[in-house]
Amino acid sequence: MTEMTDAMRRCMHREPTLKTNANHNTNNTGKTPIPQRTAGNATLVEAQVQSGTGDRILIRIESVRKRLLDEDNLVSKYHTDLCRYSGLIPSDAPGICKIETTQRKAEKGEEERTEITITYP
Repeated sequence: MTEMTDAMRRCMHREPTLKTNANHNTNNTGKTPIPQRTAGNATLVEAQVQSGTGDRILIRIESVRKRLLDEDNLVSKYHTDLCRYSGLIPSDAPGICKIETTQRKAEKGEEERTEITITYP
């Protein structure tokens, strides 16, 4: 059996960082977002595969991080849905949007952040 260290004890007794406040306004409109349908198993039409981004909205999401993530953990779904819900893009469907996700290591002293660039046709 492992003996508990002081650091372990401190972690067990931490206060939650977000405290509830009765006066906190969440700007909740009471509207529930409508989830999009998942992609089906059908193949893409040949015209969709061969067309470039010229007639589509290009969304570039760059994550600046102190420690880089595995490529499969760098997910842009949250950010594209935020753009869609806020009205910046009409849809994130493949025929309307092209989404590129990249990451780079933060320079010394540079803050971690996510940069979203939207280019309209």
